[in-house]
Amino acid sequence: MLEMLDLEPGLSVLEIGTGSGYSGALLSAAVGADGHVVSIDIDSDLVARASALHRQAYNTNIEVHAADGFGGWASAAPFDRIVAWTTPDVLPEPWIKQASAGAVVLTPVKLADVASANALVRCIVGDNFENSELHPGSFIEMAPDVITELGLPVRYVNASRLVEDAPPWWISAHMLHEQPRDVADKLLDKVREAAPQADFLPVDTATRLAFNAFVLARTNWPASLGGPIGWGIGVATSDSIAVVLPDGAGLTAGTSEAFDLLAELVDEWHEFGEPRYDRLEPTFTPCADGWQVRPKVRPATA
Repeated sequence: MLEMLDLEPGLSVLEIGTGSGYSGALLSAAVGADGHVVSIDIDSDLVARASALHRQAYNTNIEVHAADGFGGWASAAPFDRIVAWTTPDVLPEPWIKQASAGAVVLTPVKLADVASANALVRCIVGDNFENSELHPGSFIEMAPDVITELGLPVRYVNASRLVEDAPPWWISAHMLHEQPRDVADKLLDKVREAAPQADFLPVDTATRLAFNAFVLARTNWPASLGGPIGWGIGVATSDSIAVVLPDGAGLTAGTSEAFDLLAELVDEWHEFGEPRYDRLEPTFTPCADGWQVRPKVRPATA
């Protein structure tokens, strides 16, 4: 991701998600004495630790602040580069307002209104979002408070079940957002009883992640679920769900409708030439807090 930022000496960088401070130290070195880095994290303990480490390392061109990174840091704007190690649900408007013309913005973002449906977007700020790209990748969700339950997504979860000494079960689906909670609860119970179907999509990890994004680009019924078996992306109706798990297995529950929809998407994916991320591009739709980012499949070139 640092290579994708095209860093140069003298640039001004906004970093969202201080973490250990290591990425900030790399940014500090890349922009040099004439550059400047502002790093923001919601966790004040991490900020204090990183600030101390930067002082010990004599990184004098970086400042670290405890704040909600969604709002950026207006007093140090404009920024030539903005990079986030945390996932907002939309591309935040404050970041774009604080970016200089031609600035590179690189952040994970949600590709659908379901949990864990994330990817990296890289764009150049101008009259429009120019030369925009999608890449596989994700980080912890952006939230106004420090996240303590790492196994459970912050947004769009319709039902969940805690599991002792294992990641919790959860389910998220566009078609469930307007349904009563008990509808999602019943479907999640069926998910927990279902047995995965091995080799549903026998592909390597990179191809499977590209298929996930293809599904999000082509369906109006996106869904995701997670649990001790891992997490998967797929489709769901109000009474059925079908997703592809990390090992390529399929997991279905409820009626056969979601499975049939997912099988159709697999056939369509093959017909499209099994597109990878280089055939996916982001679209940007204005919303209340910034821009929704959604994937689009480019036609194959001859």
